[in-house]
Amino acid sequence: MKQVFLAIVLIAVPVAMFSGYELYTANTAVAAERGLGDLSNFKAIIADVQALVDKGDIAGGARRITDYETAWDGAETAIRPLNQTQWGNIDSANDAAFSAIRKSKPDPAAVKDALATLMATLNDPSKAP
Repeated sequence: MKQVFLAIVLIAVPVAMFSGYELYTANTAVAAERGLGDLSNFKAIIADVQALVDKGDIAGGARRITDYETAWDGAETAIRPLNQTQWGNIDSANDAAFSAIRKSKPDPAAVKDALATLMATLNDPSKAP
């Protein structure tokens, strides 16, 4: 009886460890490939901000980017777990855009650059800004 039990343990333990490792690596690979889902709502708001800034209405752009910030912060708990790296890339681009547009005397060229970088990051979150 001891020999049967030992044989089962010697077979079951390595099989379980191998299977667990395979499941872990498969799930990690899937998570890395999975994106953040549909970001079109965020892109639409940033497009609005860009249009306002292009017209010279930086104050209007600053107000509109607050809508974006509110939406982004509200969606964080749903989006962030999908892909931490991509979420972080967008969040970094967000910070740069918020900083540029909310300066006491914003530089229009710097604001446009920051918004263009943010839009590019929303279009491809896998690339760091």
